[in-house]
This record gives sequence, C-alpha cells and structure tokens, in this order.
Amino acid sequence: MDNQEYGVIYLTVCPKKGTPAEWIKYCHIFSALPKSFQENIKHITDSINSKYTDDIVIPMDISLHPGCTTTPESVDEIATDMYNQFSELIERNSLKPCVRCVYTVGILTDIDTDSTHHLYGKYTAYDEVMIKLGTYLSGSEEPGLFKI
Repeated sequence: MDNQEYGVIYLTVCPKKGTPAEWIKYCHIFSALPKSFQENIKHITDSINSKYTDDIVIPMDISLHPGCTTTPESVDEIATDMYNQFSELIERNSLKPCVRCVYTVGILTDIDTDSTHHLYGKYTAYDEVMIKLGTYLSGSEEPGLFKI
C-alpha cells in the first residue's frame, strides 16, 4: 500500500475574526461544542462514512475539523458532500458561511493510521501532499470548496 495515490480531504469551520462564533475555529475539544452541534457532526460523519464505505481508506473523523482519505476517483464527490453537509449545519445555526474544505490527490507513503490527521510520511515527517494540503487549508479563512 505504500507510495500509492489517494484522495485527501480536510475541512474546517472558520468564522471570521470578530464574529460571535469566532471561538469555534479554535475548538478542538469536541465535547466543548454545543450538544446539538455534536449530534449533527456525528450524523454527518456517520452519513459520509456509511455512504462511501467502499471509497474511504481512512474514515472521516468525528470532529469540527475533520479529515478523510479516499480513493482518488471518489475524492471530488466525497469532499463536495462533506462541504455541503457542513455548510447546511452552519446555515441551520444561523452562522454566516464559514466552511473551508480543501482536497487533493497525491502520493502517501504510509496510511497505517486511524485518522487523516495522523498521516505522517514514511521517510520524511510528512508527505508532500499533506504539507501542501495543510498549508492551503490554514492559508486563508475564505470559505468554500477548493481542489488543489
């Protein structure tokens, strides 16, 4: 399984600085989220992981800032579905659009992990694709769906 191409998706909720919900982008403790948010995120995660079970290599995390690793052929469809479901969650909670989802296809050298957030390179700290994806994700707070 080493040195194969995979689809990699990262999603974050990033309300603009100065807005009442700004704290959410820094929230990495799932239990600190409002209960309704927790339940909705669990539902989205179950939906994605069940719907695309044949195409997912590393399942989507139950997180406000999830990752997911897929087959290269399915990454567009899964990233779009994740983005749309999170965007609907944000809209239902009367927040301004603040979902940023980035995804790409690239070579991963070691996928033996339970979370896309724990992907490290076999021969380097991180595979090039992970550095590119993480840099693009955190390089802006502009909401949207971005294939890089």
